[in-house]
Amino acid sequence: MPHAPDPSRTTAQMLLRAEVLAARLEATARAEPELGQLWRAELALSEAVASAGLEGVRVSEAHLLPRVASNGGQAPEPGGAELALGLMRALKAPGDPLAEPVAVLRRFERLAGSAPDPEAERPDDAALAALFEGLRPGDMPILGAARVAAGYGRLTRRASPAVERLLFMAVEGRLRGTPGGPAPGADPLRGLSGRVDAGWICPPALALSHRRFRPWSPGGAAGLTALAEGLNGVLEAETGRIALSRDWLRRGLALAGTRRRSTRMADALRAFARSPVLSSGLLAEAIGVSRRGALNLIETLEAEGLLREITHRRSARIWAVPGIGARLAARPGQDAFARMRRAESDGYAAELERSFADLDRALARADRWSGSPEA
Repeated sequence: MPHAPDPSRTTAQMLLRAEVLAARLEATARAEPELGQLWRAELALSEAVASAGLEGVRVSEAHLLPRVASNGGQAPEPGGAELALGLMRALKAPGDPLAEPVAVLRRFERLAGSAPDPEAERPDDAALAALFEGLRPGDMPILGAARVAAGYGRLTRRASPAVERLLFMAVEGRLRGTPGGPAPGADPLRGLSGRVDAGWICPPALALSHRRFRPWSPGGAAGLTALAEGLNGVLEAETGRIALSRDWLRRGLALAGTRRRSTRMADALRAFARSPVLSSGLLAEAIGVSRRGALNLIETLEAEGLLREITHRRSARIWAVPGIGARLAARPGQDAFARMRRAESDGYAAELERSFADLDRALARADRWSGSPEA
């Protein structure tokens, strides 16, 4: 009579396969840094939204741009979009959890809006630092990251699973030999235009919601098995998606090669690969051209289907690479906007107009900081 498969062996096999898939993606991202940044930028957006969803918060990528617009100079409000934006900023620049474990964790807690339970004793800095003491570069990244995330969960009595997942990705990337970058400076788009400075490969929230829902519980055998199974599925999918990002880069560079008079086309394309959501002023600052010159480059790339405008306004105009633009596009016909307008009609339209007026001012301030000329 055949024996039933050993669950621990099955989990180990799935973890090893996930590491193989992750290593392939990592090798591609290292060999082609611009491709790696573009791929991670799209993945960070999707993972942030998925992680907010695992917290029971209903939010989609289409909610983020209106939230960015409405926060020009206003205090942040609680909600799904605010949580997702905070998680995205953490993912894009997670810091170095081995060199500064406590600082990294406290920043994650702030960005995830994780308030300590007043009835629970908050872990002190020494207890948090102890979570990382056994980690060494060369450890199995997924398993090492899961152990640290589970340890933080035990210390905090599972107070913030979203922080656990941020920690998982920060440690996983660090164990691959790439420390994450520090918190960036001011960004008028609240992280949407920020470049990715990280080495992570494995998105846990996307893995746990790939094709079917699985609970996040890295400290238990069943939870680790679910994570390994989900990572196998999502990393296989990402192997295909990174190829689409490579095709975008190749098409753009091929276009730049045909435009002899537009010597900055390749620079503009690479700027969008690093920061896939930009205004003309931000692009002008990034590549050192006039605002009019940046707008001309953007219009050429848009005409070739390499960029997508996502605000559709005369001012506060923002463009994104197609993969992100399709998720963020703030158009009246988009489902997120349509639902809100049906619900609140004229009141919402007026509020949205005020929100984008705030965004106009934020982008104008960014232009003044960069010293970018209008023409």
